[in-house]
This record gives sequence, structure tokens and C-alpha cells, in this order.
Amino acid sequence: MKKRLIAVAVVLALILAALGTFLVVRHVRNNRPPTLESLRPRVEALINASHEINEIFWGEGLATYPRVYKQSYTRHPFYLEKQDNVYVYSATETDNKLYYYTFTDNEVGEILAYQYCLKVGDGAYADVELGGALTISDKIKYRYAKVSTAQDPTAIFEKDGKYYIPLPDYKEKEVELYYTASDPENYDYVRADAGYLTIDAIKMKAETVYANDFLSSVCESIFTGIKVSENTSGTLYARYIDHTDSEGESYLMKSNTWKAANVSRAYLFDTMRLSEKRKSNAKDVFIDIDTYVPGNEGVIQTLTVSFTLQAGQWYLNSATY
Repeated sequence: MKKRLIAVAVVLALILAALGTFLVVRHVRNNRPPTLESLRPRVEALINASHEINEIFWGEGLATYPRVYKQSYTRHPFYLEKQDNVYVYSATETDNKLYYYTFTDNEVGEILAYQYCLKVGDGAYADVELGGALTISDKIKYRYAKVSTAQDPTAIFEKDGKYYIPLPDYKEKEVELYYTASDPENYDYVRADAGYLTIDAIKMKAETVYANDFLSSVCESIFTGIKVSENTSGTLYARYIDHTDSEGESYLMKSNTWKAANVSRAYLFDTMRLSEKRKSNAKDVFIDIDTYVPGNEGVIQTLTVSFTLQAGQWYLNSATY
């Protein structure tokens, strides 16, 4: 009886050992990383697509509108009198009042802007400079003249030693967007044609390239900000914010205090190989690739790029710049 029990125990031990060996072999086999050739198209596509996200996150970032405030010029009245059906300047006040203002154009110099449309009756408007009838839409328009101290035969007016030379084709420079005093001082408006109008739009694009685990570690600094101490200098403000202006319109804004990094990097995909220092498995793969910074092609640097399997698809799990 005792010998029979010993025999059974030995048999069970052999079975368990065999099963353990089978499970270990199966685990090792199932945990093998995919072949490099099977990953190559996805690796190249992800790294190429990552350049745009790197630029948005850490590089120069999305293009913004220049920080220009709309200038307000003081308007001054001037008066006209009618002589033989022609309007001329009057040094004294009359019922024929128009307005002018002056400003400086860095390329042209001092410029006079003056109204030329005068209401002369019910629904009737006249061009006091060139003659002819105008409409109410011309009442708020201006013409321009260069202010000069040099005599000029083309001057339309002269007063106190200054000559006003017509600029028939001149147009005041306008910008696409003017900032106001209520706009956040440390953030600029992202251009409407920059490709992304909200934080969510940037995140959605990033999620097609980088893994969720990686993004969770960087999105806080990019979109929320990080406070490391109570001191002002201890706060890293978000690079991008969604901003609603005083009129209820929503815009994407980018920090103008962040220091951009150089994220340009070229990859020599023919040098791609599985990393020997970091072991890959069925879920996480580490690939060494030779790279260089454009403009400095003679300095080759090998980077280890991490990839992880997420919902059946491979994604980058480390930055590529």
C-alpha cells in the first residue's frame, strides 16, 4: 500500500512538473514580441505622424495672431464754406463740418486722414473735394494725404508750412485680429487656419499617435498646468487654454511665455532594430533607431523608441524628438 502511494505521488509530481514546464513555455511563447518586419510600417507611420504633435506640444506650437491692439485716433473738426459751387477751407466755424485725424505710418511717414463726404440736403451727399454726388455710405469714409514740410505742386492743401500730398491708393493697415485689454496677457489667440480650434481637437490628434499612458503624463502640463510650490515661479502654466471672450465666443489660446524646444529630428529607418538593453515582449516593444538633427547630419544619435499595444493597435509610448 505504501509503495503504491509513493508511486502515485511520483506520477503526480511528474505530471505537475510537465504541466509547469508547458505553462512556462506557453507563457514565453505568447509573450514574444512581434517581428520587426511586421511592425515596420506602423513604426514608420507613427514616428512620421509624431513630428506634428511634437511641434504642437513642445516646439514652436500652433501659429498665433500677432499681439496688436487697435489704435484709436482723436478726431478733430474742420470747416468748409461754399464759394461759387466749390467748397474751400474755412478758418472759422460753419455749418459744413467734417473731421480729420493724423497718424504715423512707419513706411510713409505722417499721414492726414480726412472726410470728404458732406450732407447737403435730405438724402443728398456731395464730394467736397472732387465734386459729384455721393451716398450715405461714403459719410464714414476717409481719404489720405502725406504730411510734408517740402513744397510739392501736387499738394491739395497747405497750412502753417505743411503740405498735404494726396495718397489716392493708400489704405490703412488692418490686421486679422485685434487684442483687447480684457484678453489674457500671457496667452495669444491661435490662428483660425492653424488646424486646431480647441484643446479637445489637439488631444484627439495626439491620441492617434501616442498611447494613453504616455499622454496622461504630459497632458497635465500642456493643457492644465502644474503647481510645484506656492511661489509664482513655482507654477508652470498650461501651454494651451480654451478661452471664452467677453462676447461669449470661444477660442484656443497659446502661452506666450513657454520656451520652445527644438523638436526637429530625422530617423534613419533602415537602421531600425530591437533594443538589446530594453527587452521587448508581446505588449511593449523597444526599438533602437539611428537619428540626427537636420542641419547637423554628421552627428548620429541612437534613440530607443517605446511602443505599446493598446486596444489591439500599436502606439508610441515615448517622445520622438
